[in-house]
Amino acid sequence: MSVVGAVAERSDRPAYVRFENRVIEDKQASLKQGQFIGKNVHFAKITPPYSKDCMDIKVEQWKMNLEADVREGRIPKEWVDNYIAQYEAWKNGQELPPVGTAIRGWGVISPAMQETLIRMNILTVEDLAAVNDEGIRRIGMGSLDLKNKAVAWLQQMKDKGPLTMEVSALKNENDSLKTQVSNLSAQVEKLIGMVGKEQLAVVEVPGNSISADDILPESEPVKRKK
Repeated sequence: MSVVGAVAERSDRPAYVRFENRVIEDKQASLKQGQFIGKNVHFAKITPPYSKDCMDIKVEQWKMNLEADVREGRIPKEWVDNYIAQYEAWKNGQELPPVGTAIRGWGVISPAMQETLIRMNILTVEDLAAVNDEGIRRIGMGSLDLKNKAVAWLQQMKDKGPLTMEVSALKNENDSLKTQVSNLSAQVEKLIGMVGKEQLAVVEVPGNSISADDILPESEPVKRKK
């Protein structure tokens, strides 16, 4: 059974994995050149949940073991995807946050307790909520209270989740309607302005001014009596 497979049997939380580069002697190259020739080899340092044990394995072998663990149903593919993402981030000088809600900054417990849990590789609230008997023993006094707080907090977040999504959807819909109303109001104001200009326009009559003689009908000249 692979390292990660063994971990999966102990907990439903993924193992804590770190990476390091080690310079390993390339014996063939050293013999050929008559001096030490080293090569960089990446190692995965795997710590099971709630354990202080650390198991080292070359990354290439570790990847093959992960593929086998997924095929045989020992771990979910989502874990493997996250492991690989962590490895790629490490190679690029980055560090991905833990999967879940980080213990550091979790306001339910004190900063001192946060650091204590982190030293035990309990990095997320989800880890604390799922802590097993071994983890409870390592935490010591108050461990069950801490676990219950984590379980209750996650349940509260789960219950509020659908409501939060609904409120967010309604807000987006409201914002969209406000935008549509604003656009329509601008169009109406523009149309009113155009109509007003047409009504105020004065049509001028071309030619000379009109006199009364132009309007009255022509009459025959009056004959004087002799």
